[in-house]
Amino acid sequence: MSTVRRVFFYILTLITLGILAAGVRNLLSLSFDTIAVNFTLAKIGDVRGQLSLGIAMIIIGGPLWLFFWGTIQRQAGRSAEEYGSALRAFFLNFVIIVSAFTGIFTLHWLVGWLMGGLQSDGFNPGDAATLMVAGAVWYYHWRISEGEVHPTPVAKTLRRWYVYILAAAGLIWLSSGFIQVINTAFVALPIWPDDIVRSSFWNSSTRGSLSWVLIGGLVWAFHWLYMARGDLNSSLRQVYFYLFAILGGAITGLAALTQTVYKVIYWWLGGGRDIQEYFQFLGWSLPAMLVAAFIWFYHLRLAEEEALHMQDRQLSARRVHYYLMSFLGIGTLVAGLIVILGIPLDAIIRSIRPESVITGPAWWTNELSLSLSLLAVSIPLWLYYWSSIIDMVDVGGVLERGARSRRIYLFGIIGIAVVTLAADLVNVVYQILNGVLTANFGIDVLVNIKWSLQTVFIAVPVLLYHLGAARQDQKLGAEKAAPRKKVTVLLYDKNSPVLAFIEHKLGYKVRPVQYAGEAPASPLQRTDEELERLAAEISSSQAADVMVILLEGESRVLPYRE
Repeated sequence: MSTVRRVFFYILTLITLGILAAGVRNLLSLSFDTIAVNFTLAKIGDVRGQLSLGIAMIIIGGPLWLFFWGTIQRQAGRSAEEYGSALRAFFLNFVIIVSAFTGIFTLHWLVGWLMGGLQSDGFNPGDAATLMVAGAVWYYHWRISEGEVHPTPVAKTLRRWYVYILAAAGLIWLSSGFIQVINTAFVALPIWPDDIVRSSFWNSSTRGSLSWVLIGGLVWAFHWLYMARGDLNSSLRQVYFYLFAILGGAITGLAALTQTVYKVIYWWLGGGRDIQEYFQFLGWSLPAMLVAAFIWFYHLRLAEEEALHMQDRQLSARRVHYYLMSFLGIGTLVAGLIVILGIPLDAIIRSIRPESVITGPAWWTNELSLSLSLLAVSIPLWLYYWSSIIDMVDVGGVLERGARSRRIYLFGIIGIAVVTLAADLVNVVYQILNGVLTANFGIDVLVNIKWSLQTVFIAVPVLLYHLGAARQDQKLGAEKAAPRKKVTVLLYDKNSPVLAFIEHKLGYKVRPVQYAGEAPASPLQRTDEELERLAAEISSSQAADVMVILLEGESRVLPYRE
């Protein structure tokens, strides 16, 4: 099947599937509405119209879908190219994702309705019909996708997108629902002042939150613990680990911790209200910190355990974690320093022209509380991870200084600092020149450049420090491009620690190829001297392509040409 014809069939299959599903949903909704809820003579006109539309959509959409989808299935059964096409994998996973999210959101309503006592006035026929249709569509296409064993790398990647998207969504629903339930229970406690209007704990909000806890837990457990199990070689798994779960958990926990410290300091400085009413924020901040800490710790430990089984990723996984947390720490630290620097500038502005802003008896309370909370959280975080990075660099030497994570971290901060300084200096120069040219050079200029001055004073030392670290790396040869060869290693075990040793010596990745013959009963042992010799032979070879043979009784480096 040609590409154009394949696209044509899949698009029409998707459209006709939508028509068929909408027709079935229409008839089911009508059935629930007339039988399960109520039926009156006044509804006869609406019933006839809805019935006619549903039947028409099924009569037209059903045969068309069967024709187009049947043609696709027959082609897939006869052609390996069609069976493993990227468009087929995209179609299946697209339908699975859309139907999954549609079914999950309607299931959320159903679970809440069941928890509410199955009240007839709360039953929604349309949602019940949508849930049944979406569930059937999801199950049918999921079974087809699972039965095909994902024959191509593209198919495997698209399946992983579905798995990790649903796993991430399930974790969000689970954690946010749990936090909301605890917060509702905390606010409903009879310890708060009588003038606070409180509803009962078992309300629609609580039922909705518990529904998300149950659904999110099931979705996350099914996709993460079942469908994603053993998927150790996936790059998307690392994205889920480090950019979503670990970094997301850290950001959530630190935000809740910062808010808690800010509220406590603000109340201590006299900016809060009565203690019985003021500390209700603990109802969400404490469970948010606990949930975020659990998510962070669980995924970090699991990532480290999986990295132990893959020697080439062990150091890389730890490195990525260190630089992500260090970046989070220094970002929060910079924010705290910028805010605290604004206090003396505000004091100058208020002393020169008090009427320029609305002042209170303790105008500095809010800014001081916010800055101290940011600094209290960020300083220990950044110092711990940055000192760990320094120790790692001392051990790893030039190779560690040249690691991609370190280059991205340093040049990312340098780039952000340069852009920030440029924008702030433009504003400062503009405001000064504008004030001079309009003969209005006064306190208004300082007011307009206050935030720019705060940022400049902090961004300059941050830029100089990281620029110095980057220059030191460059001076030590971290950025020298080592002549890379295309190295293919033939061996019995593709996960052998020998690969990590060779890659460490060369400074770049090699391509492992597993020997298809009979493997020895016990793993082969290679001495460090032998591996040092192999790495030296690879580096000194004049050929761009090198084959390394590491089999029983053989240890050779063979240059070749494509």
